[in-house]
Amino acid sequence: MAFEVGTDIEGMCSSCGDVWHVIVAKVGDKITKVQCKQCGKQHRLKPTGDAPEANLKPVKRKVAAPSGGAKRSSRARASTSTPGVVIDPNKPLRPYSMRERFEVGEQIDHSKFGKGVVYALAENKIRVNFDAGAKVLLHDKK
Repeated sequence: MAFEVGTDIEGMCSSCGDVWHVIVAKVGDKITKVQCKQCGKQHRLKPTGDAPEANLKPVKRKVAAPSGGAKRSSRARASTSTPGVVIDPNKPLRPYSMRERFEVGEQIDHSKFGKGVVYALAENKIRVNFDAGAKVLLHDKK
């Protein structure tokens, strides 16, 4: 059976449950997009009957591990001990307010994120390491 763009094919529609679709796009032998004849929604083919071999046995690609050893998530958590930032234990823990001005190394207490350490300044923004991760906060807002 020829599976060409514009021909009918059986496949499950997750929106309406209908099985009859029209082939909209292909890459090589694999059907990449179909359109439901009932509701008109376009989606990938979820074969229920006859389908090309490429759709029935998808090729799984291996993703190379990031260089540098250990796996890391895209949003790695930062610790409260930031290298290069000296925390002054003589300075008190200050409650956070966007109207207050903070300096690098100061410890702040945020109502939502808890205790943290300021590790960078930029105009009216500070970067703070909390136990929950690094956050950018406003400061010195008049």
